[in-house]
Amino acid sequence: MSAKETEPVRAIGKACRLLDLMKEARRPMSLGELAEATGWAKSTVHGLLQSMRGAGLVEQSAQSGRYELGIRLFEYGNAVQSTKSVLTLCTEPMRRLVERTGESATLSMLDRGEAMVLAHAEADSSFHIASETGAHLPAFATAQGKALLSSLSDASVKRIFEERYQPLTPHTINDANLLLAELKSVRANGYAVENGEFKVGIRGVAAPIYDHLGTVRYAIGLIGLFRRVDSDEFREATARVLETAKELSAALGYRA
Repeated sequence: MSAKETEPVRAIGKACRLLDLMKEARRPMSLGELAEATGWAKSTVHGLLQSMRGAGLVEQSAQSGRYELGIRLFEYGNAVQSTKSVLTLCTEPMRRLVERTGESATLSMLDRGEAMVLAHAEADSSFHIASETGAHLPAFATAQGKALLSSLSDASVKRIFEERYQPLTPHTINDANLLLAELKSVRANGYAVENGEFKVGIRGVAAPIYDHLGTVRYAIGLIGLFRRVDSDEFREATARVLETAKELSAALGYRA
């Protein structure tokens, strides 16, 4: 990595150091105090603070000019806590979902235009399908991804599609307008279907999970070797996924 490439990394480290100091102080701090505590030039500290201020990470008092942690950090903390809560809440429902269907279950959230796997539970079989925790999957080609994309505006979906699209199988949706039309059905039906778009022979179904504000935060789904998406077993799996999504949404405080 070149010196130029390491500059943003060092800046992030310094920004985190300033945030740590404000957290430990538990009171607003002046530019001079922060510069003295770090040993950095005031101009360096001031530049970092202004960048973080613009992002809502720190706030500056109009009266004293002192700096303190910003509301954006509170929002981040709530998001992390919510994720931890859903991971605890989903364990038993996901286990039941796998037992009742014999297929692998996945819990995901949207992360930078992709479906990130937060948790998975595999069926008791020799053929493992569920992705590893932390894996990022193409939102446009997976059931959980489409369930998550269904909450976004058409403009946001098009942008993500244009940035992320690549043909994965002969069945991969290859046009943003076709994806938007499918997402319209997802909103109407309450669930999304994956039909060999990510991997040939793999089919899945997923439904969105809502938080107490009615916002789609996660998606719960099943992935398996279903013969057809119009089969009785797939319809039964869809019903089970919808039940589980409803249960988890209610646990997060959602009221329809």
